[in-house]
Amino acid sequence: DEPTNYLDVEGLIQLRQLIQHCQERNTTVLMVSHDVDLINDLATDVIYFANQTLSYFPGNYRDFTGYKNQQDLHMLRQNAALSKKRNAMIQTIENVKKQPTPKRGGGAKKGHQVGVRQRKLEKMGIEKDAKGHRWKEQKAGTGIKKGSINSVDAQSREKLSATQLLKRGDTSVAPVPDKAVQFVFRNASSTWGEPLIMALDVGHGYGVSDNPASVVVNQVEKKEGYLFDCVDLSVDEGSIVCILGANGSGKSTLLRLLAQREAPLEGKIHNAQGVTIGYFDQHEADMLVENALGGSEVATPLSLLMSRFPQKTEQDIRGELTGFGLDPKQAATNIRFLSGGERSRLCLANLMLSDPQVLIMDEPTSHLDVESVEALIYGLKEWNGTLVMVSHDANFIRSLEGQCFVIMPEEGKLRSIPGGINYFLASFMIK
Repeated sequence: DEPTNYLDVEGLIQLRQLIQHCQERNTTVLMVSHDVDLINDLATDVIYFANQTLSYFPGNYRDFTGYKNQQDLHMLRQNAALSKKRNAMIQTIENVKKQPTPKRGGGAKKGHQVGVRQRKLEKMGIEKDAKGHRWKEQKAGTGIKKGSINSVDAQSREKLSATQLLKRGDTSVAPVPDKAVQFVFRNASSTWGEPLIMALDVGHGYGVSDNPASVVVNQVEKKEGYLFDCVDLSVDEGSIVCILGANGSGKSTLLRLLAQREAPLEGKIHNAQGVTIGYFDQHEADMLVENALGGSEVATPLSLLMSRFPQKTEQDIRGELTGFGLDPKQAATNIRFLSGGERSRLCLANLMLSDPQVLIMDEPTSHLDVESVEALIYGLKEWNGTLVMVSHDANFIRSLEGQCFVIMPEEGKLRSIPGGINYFLASFMIK
């Protein structure tokens, strides 16, 4: 279950080798993952779980999205054709009702004509399955077509009007847009025209002595006990910066320094005047929830954000929650029962209500599924703010097309990677 979480590149390579070894020994591997590169490279089949249904697709994630897009397009076309037939039949029924009723037995005959057409309308459904084969009652094992009014259970039909029944039938056919995967970042104010964050000769570590000795690695001097030193970094307005490196090299520490959550032992972090920075990691998301509870058993995302931002209207806060995929029902849910992904969304909504110009994010794709990661990529690419992040998700980094830097743990220095994430990954494949 999400085996790539918290793994650095070396760990990811070892995981791939393990899975490949299992495949060579004909061992079946079943996993849940949001790592698109891993799925594309290793998966032989994809099982898609949606709307309480499992759907099976041969191939990897790339193949799955191709099949899925074709199926969605097919069902949309089928739905359009069904709507056209229904509208024509509804118009026919209305025309019959408007016709003058003959004096002798005309009412019964007219009612029969309306009834026959009404029953035809109720039976109308999808004529072809997902593979394009024509629907057959014998093969389907039922006389009720998908998307028909008759497909709605009898108990629900009694409570719904004719118009509501038609809509219920349509929703059982057309692909349902999932608002739970959206990430809408409101545009940031842009007035600086200069670097928003500058790190100047920064060094940091934990448990460091007052006069640390220096060690030389690869002819580069590093202070003993320091995670890194002599770090210079300029984060331009509107840029996307990704910091890479092995676990324990100091990536998360550097992010906390840039967000001024900690002060460096050496050097200086300078922020542009008036800039607002939003800092995100999973620990922050968990602490936001834990601090909000404070012994209360009924804290909800809506009540939490309303207490934190009293100057905002309830409509504004509901809109922010919806923008990050938390619908009205989730907004009123006890936050104790939010999943890791929902807590992340709540944390992002909380950050964006403070109107940050800079987001600093530590492993933002943890606890998100593939569709949510894709939505996060889209949301961040549409945003005009500045992003600094740590991530090991190669597809996520590649899609955002930002500048890449790596902390070299032996040297304790921050180096630029001109070739980006692909060049960085390739460096591990050189034997």
